[in-house]
Amino acid sequence: MKSLLLSLFSLISAAAAAAELQTTGAGIEISAGSLGSFVLTYPEFDPGSKQIEVKAAGAGATVRYDSGAECSVKINQGEIDLAFKGVPSGVKSWKMSVLIDIGFAKGGAWKIADKEGAFPAEKSTPPQFASLNATSFLLKNAQGQSLSFTTPDFAFQQLTDNREWNWAIYNWFFMVPFNADNPSAKIRVTSDLASVTKLIDSFGQSIKDTFPNKLKSLEELKADVASDKAYYNSIETPRLDRFGGLPGSGDTLGLKKTGFFHVEQKQGKSWLVDPDGNAFFHLGICGFAPSDDYTYVKGREGIYEWLPKAEGEYASAFRAGDGDAHFSFYLANTIRKFGVPYDYETHATRMIERVRKWGFNSIGAFSPTPDKAHVKADFPYVTSLPINAWEGVPRIPGAHEVWDPYDAGTAQKIAENMARELPAHAGDPLLIGYFIVNEPRYDELPRVIPSLTGGQACKLRLVEALKSKYQTIEAYNVAWQAKAATFDELTGIGLAVATDAAKADVKAFVGEFIETYFAQIEKIFRQHDANHMLIGSRLQPVTINDEQLCRIMGRHLDVVSYNYYTFGVDTAALKRFHEWTGNKPMMLSEFFWASPKDSGLIGGREVSSQQERGLAYRNYVEQSAALGFVIGIEWFTLIDQATTGRWFSKYNGESYNTGLVSVADRPWKDMLAEMMKTNHTIYDLLLGKRPPYAWDDPRFHVQEK
Repeated sequence: MKSLLLSLFSLISAAAAAAELQTTGAGIEISAGSLGSFVLTYPEFDPGSKQIEVKAAGAGATVRYDSGAECSVKINQGEIDLAFKGVPSGVKSWKMSVLIDIGFAKGGAWKIADKEGAFPAEKSTPPQFASLNATSFLLKNAQGQSLSFTTPDFAFQQLTDNREWNWAIYNWFFMVPFNADNPSAKIRVTSDLASVTKLIDSFGQSIKDTFPNKLKSLEELKADVASDKAYYNSIETPRLDRFGGLPGSGDTLGLKKTGFFHVEQKQGKSWLVDPDGNAFFHLGICGFAPSDDYTYVKGREGIYEWLPKAEGEYASAFRAGDGDAHFSFYLANTIRKFGVPYDYETHATRMIERVRKWGFNSIGAFSPTPDKAHVKADFPYVTSLPINAWEGVPRIPGAHEVWDPYDAGTAQKIAENMARELPAHAGDPLLIGYFIVNEPRYDELPRVIPSLTGGQACKLRLVEALKSKYQTIEAYNVAWQAKAATFDELTGIGLAVATDAAKADVKAFVGEFIETYFAQIEKIFRQHDANHMLIGSRLQPVTINDEQLCRIMGRHLDVVSYNYYTFGVDTAALKRFHEWTGNKPMMLSEFFWASPKDSGLIGGREVSSQQERGLAYRNYVEQSAALGFVIGIEWFTLIDQATTGRWFSKYNGESYNTGLVSVADRPWKDMLAEMMKTNHTIYDLLLGKRPPYAWDDPRFHVQEK
């Protein structure tokens, strides 16, 4: 769930400032202060040539392609100079593109040559809302801050709404005819960042938007204490065991009581079993502690009607350790509402009582390790292995969230982290299991590993494998259609994977890589915790749809976790992944729907109302649970994301209606009313006492293939 471009709500000083440009592995990064960061991709050729190597250093970069083409990039005071060489004779044109955050829909505008308009709040039909020949493009946010591009002559430009393809983002590209007689081009980037406009009210809500749940005054906020009490007291909940499992189901189904969460196969189904031996369906919530509600405020203070100082009454609403950089309006509202500073234990106690009323029974990813409140309430949780990049485990450049299992230093750091952290929780009955990492892009490995040039261990191992297979460099050159002088030469250059033999070699090596990776993790994990489950890597759709990966994962995991964002549930695909993994149980570990129309937020997988968010949830959870191998879900998240974007992305943060509660600590009651219909009767569904809910909305139908 991740944006590449600006948070619409941004501010800098009253003076205009120039955007800063630098080359990176992904493209030319354009840093425009609080306007945000943009990435202009390196040239792509038509007919296509794949990039096999990027060497970037500050103001310059060299990009190599599998066709033998090369592009040299030089940056000087807002100008980007491109020089091409070795471009095949059949190339007709080249293009570059920029992704533009969906936040522009809240007051942003664009202009291409003499044509201009507003970024559409509703999905554009057709998705191409601007297509014309032009050499200038300007985008502007609600404050009037702008970024402009001047492209080469004879360019064709197009601006599209990618919501047509279920991606809440805009895309701009320009295409230029390739001229072999003049293989160079210039692009100019300018910015105007002077505008200042109030956009956010004192409660952290959009000033311009109105919606039913919007908080209007401090008096309303304080009055919510009494109305909340009446609301929660009115909710009737089913009888469950102390963990949230179904009482007596252990005896009925013949499940084992082990004192820990585990999975069993009974009656042709996978069952998650709680420590008391009862059936338990994991109804988790990601982000149980305040997180995505923090926003980056430095440099754009003028857009807010109110910001307190980082010391004093609202000190606990600022993110600890970050000074006055990251502020949570949600926490400020709870401080005003309840009259006490924020502390996690009080927050957790309050939230456990609430979410249990709504039928949720556990804490999902991106949440703290439980302490007093969770233990006192017997409230289960999941967590992640201590192997993040900030915990000293480096990632492979270009492969998101994937480390190098062949690197001895990395393996040692993983072993040290797990030896230090895991034993303390090995006896915890509330712990369901450990995720490995979040959304690693294993699918990028076939492209990334051959392109590495920095002496990475996995690239050296690939070259060793090629040398072992082909024996002579001449045999390798024939198979790969290469011109290498020695095998040693291959370690420092990007390799073009163009032939069938090359593709087969890379696929085989990626299989070896994945097997080494998961075997390494499983072995170290089992050394320190024999009681809990290894519950996978929260894969994305683009990653999990790989039979080789699934078969390898299935040999090493207890549960496969899948961050499945969708409208209609593709049960055929879920069954296919399940079979590929050797019939391992599955957890759908991240999803949500948002309703921009009645939340004051923008983006995400959109539906038309809060009730529709709940209907989408019912359809998703029940259609999945009825398959017999999905043992749990995790809704993303407990609290809505900040109106000005989540903190760690600075000015580029997502600002989606993800929460069960708003920034004003108000539950989205119409959504929750529908969710409770599923959560309170989930065990009736699992035991076959009622059919799964199926929403008749056409968007939520999937044609079986």
